[in-house]
Amino acid sequence: MITHIVSIEPSEARERTHRDRGSAEPARFALLGLLLEKPAHGYDLSRRFAPDSALGDIIHLSPSHLYALLTRLERDGLITGEMQDAGSHPQRRVYHLTASGREAVERWIDEPVSHPRDMRINFPLKLYIARTFGAERVRELVDRQRAVFEEYISRLRDEERPADTVDDAAFLNLMRMGRIGRAQAALDWLSLCLDPREVDR
Repeated sequence: MITHIVSIEPSEARERTHRDRGSAEPARFALLGLLLEKPAHGYDLSRRFAPDSALGDIIHLSPSHLYALLTRLERDGLITGEMQDAGSHPQRRVYHLTASGREAVERWIDEPVSHPRDMRINFPLKLYIARTFGAERVRELVDRQRAVFEEYISRLRDEERPADTVDDAAFLNLMRMGRIGRAQAALDWLSLCLDPREVDR
């Protein structure tokens, strides 16, 4: 098994290693977002990130990493945990969102990402959790994100960077056009986010 900040299954390691790297912070907020729905214990939360789940298509947290994140969230005062009976099974620790946790996750949901690379993990998690609040919250998030990338593209198109040679100038322009293309692709994808059911397979 290849292990990075987020653990993944061996069969998917090669494909998803780079995508999952550095996603611990968004994963923290995703856990808070799931607790917006209702209190839950670690096993239920872990199943939400299974490889065949919607969240698992974005990141796949190993159980050990998920429990480590829950411990940190509780330490930071964003969630609280209490032991509850589970019938004939061992007691389970059930996690509840605190007022500080709710404030933190709602602020995170409403804040658009600043760079197209954050559309791989951070924004999809925000989009998934925003659905908890209904279609209007999703639309507001998408509109704010579109505004960020439209401004980003406009700034790149107006950018003039000095270069030592003609070849360097051409290469810098090639890189600039690549950034514009990735941002435009993100804008095109955002237009599909308001109703994913309408997306053609």
